[in-house]
Amino acid sequence: MEFDVIIIGAGTAGSVAALNLAPFRRVLLLEANAAPGWRIGESLPGAARRLLSDMGLLDAFVSGGHLPRHALCSAWGGTEPEIRDALASPDGHGWQIDRVVFERQMRDEASRRGAALLSPAKVVRVERAGEGWRVTFERQGETYRAESRLLIDAAGRGSRHLTGVTGPRHVDDKLVCAWIRARNVALPAGCVQVETEADGWWYAAPLPEKAGILAFHTDADLPAARDGRTIPMLLARARRLPMLGGLLLDPNWDQGERGYCGAQGAWLETAAGENWLAAGDAALAFDPIAAQGLFNALYLGLAAAEAAQRWFEGESDALSEYAGEVGRIRDTYVNHRAAFYRQEIRWVNCRFWANRHRHSNDRHVVLRG
Repeated sequence: MEFDVIIIGAGTAGSVAALNLAPFRRVLLLEANAAPGWRIGESLPGAARRLLSDMGLLDAFVSGGHLPRHALCSAWGGTEPEIRDALASPDGHGWQIDRVVFERQMRDEASRRGAALLSPAKVVRVERAGEGWRVTFERQGETYRAESRLLIDAAGRGSRHLTGVTGPRHVDDKLVCAWIRARNVALPAGCVQVETEADGWWYAAPLPEKAGILAFHTDADLPAARDGRTIPMLLARARRLPMLGGLLLDPNWDQGERGYCGAQGAWLETAAGENWLAAGDAALAFDPIAAQGLFNALYLGLAAAEAAQRWFEGESDALSEYAGEVGRIRDTYVNHRAAFYRQEIRWVNCRFWANRHRHSNDRHVVLRG
């Protein structure tokens, strides 16, 4: 099988890159999972409205049953909550989205515009082949090979498909997230709530279909991380919070589903090279405090597609310019993240906060291979 572009990963970034390239190029989109599954990370800012409109996706998005998000209530840096209303934003309100519906829409649109989507398809090898790439993958018990001139890695923050050509991956810290998703729970409509404590920070928000999400962020090597192992332990801790605790007494929270995942920010040394690009979390993953992960995936998926198309049209510096743009986004993110964590000074002697106050912006773990 021969294509112009092979994209690994049909999450938001990969699907957006595919749907923008498919009208002009032969695109193969490979995804390990048969269908989108629910994942934490359900916030889109109002600025996404412009991107979705530019790509012809806004009408379908609006019909997807996502909840408008009108305000952020934050007890960060003090005991008195502060409210930031979307009325002050020129982009209008954001959304708490149904992640499964959203990613299914992106996949379907990529297929409708002409991308060859194969899912499930497990990538087992990525290698150079002449002036392009050869990708070996398994599907329905059979092994296949496909070749392309360009490769886009959009397989998420844990991707290692291009190890050896991308350079090292930098990691902010040891942040993890323990979460509970529950149905038929009452949280203030249209409002995301954030609250800090000595060992990390929490957020709670309503979700579509009368559901809610509660999430605790701490470091994996702290004793507090053990409280994320069971729903009773996590809720017992959350119910002691001054702001959020009273909202979590509904017994339906005790019947929710639980998850635990890495949440640290991370990025590649460079997001593009000879005949390849990384997009979405594979290139640059944000700490959840930024609330920009999905927006970043949308933007980098579109930017990767535009850079790829320019490269195919003979602009030799298109890929390096894309890498430069990702680098500028990374620098802004790093500075904003550091400034935001420094606003919380009540627990500077506790390890979680001391680590974030002590570390300068350029001190990160570097993973090689």
